[in-house]
Amino acid sequence: MAAQSRKRICVIFGGRSAEHDVSLASGRAVMEALDRERYEVLPLLVSREGRWILLPGPRAAAAEGREVLLSPAPGRPALLGTDGSEAARVDAFFPMIHGTFGEDGTLQGFLELADIPFVGSGCTASAVSMDKGITKAVLRAAGLPMLPTVTVTKGRWESDKRGILAEVESRFTFPVFVKPASLGSSVGVHRVENPDQLERAVADAMGYDVKVLVEEEAQGHEVECSILEGPSVGDILASPLAEVRPKTGWYDYRAKYTPGLTDILIPAPLDESVADRLRSHARAAFLALGCSGLARVDCFFRERTGEIYINEVNTLPGFTPLSGYPKMIQAAGISYPDMLDRLIACAFSRTEQTRSRSFQRIS
Repeated sequence: MAAQSRKRICVIFGGRSAEHDVSLASGRAVMEALDRERYEVLPLLVSREGRWILLPGPRAAAAEGREVLLSPAPGRPALLGTDGSEAARVDAFFPMIHGTFGEDGTLQGFLELADIPFVGSGCTASAVSMDKGITKAVLRAAGLPMLPTVTVTKGRWESDKRGILAEVESRFTFPVFVKPASLGSSVGVHRVENPDQLERAVADAMGYDVKVLVEEEAQGHEVECSILEGPSVGDILASPLAEVRPKTGWYDYRAKYTPGLTDILIPAPLDESVADRLRSHARAAFLALGCSGLARVDCFFRERTGEIYINEVNTLPGFTPLSGYPKMIQAAGISYPDMLDRLIACAFSRTEQTRSRSFQRIS
């Protein structure tokens, strides 16, 4: 492909959330896998302080880059230097910022406002999926099975701590899980084995979010399904499943990102009828939340009862060498570079559909 016909793909990674380091690994994995004959790659690092820095290469230091801003002119994607000069034209963005200010709809809304194609779900689906409490409400309304949950807001915690602790103890049998509503990678998540540990766990989770969820332990197989959308309407792949088996304890941050601490079995050793049900639930959750492009749907399967529960939907899952999402897609027969091609094609297709809508004033 001629150099002038290559698409300029800006991979934006890093970010201000607690998942900054994971985002660095995901972003670099994407940039290294993009086909250089098809794409010109622009590495855009978001520092921990929120500065946008255009780097000369995927692994360059921030000091080697140039601080930039996004042009506010709709339909004319460009990065501008802080002096107002044009730094680079952009055809599409590939967000790889996990967590707050990257996966929660804020970045997606900004890109939508500027009318720029980007990979992944839009503002609404990203925001809803990021908030686990709202996700559960939407999926329950869609008839999908969810584990019982107690939602604790910061205001309620400060005014009625004793009442909340009593409610959890009366509703659930320990152990329970305590997690921030809008964070990923198991940051701030606690497995609470007895009531004496509950207050400290909620207080710590509150340090990451103003809303915290307490839910019963699933006590079943932890299973994931990757969803990959194509550019054609209705073209939605639900991948072979992955079963997550930490070698010790539960699937916390360390188990997720330390080589050798977790076995990921693909395909999951489940009866095919169970696997079909899980994939069907994953696809239904993707559609109910209005997701686009990709998602990883995490579920639990209780073998003794045959029950399936959806745990959460991750609209920008990890793309690191240890991440389950690309491994499941590969198990479906789609290579990592081909997966990226499909996601980018889907981004352009969705933008064209959006631009076909009329925004003219009704007279």
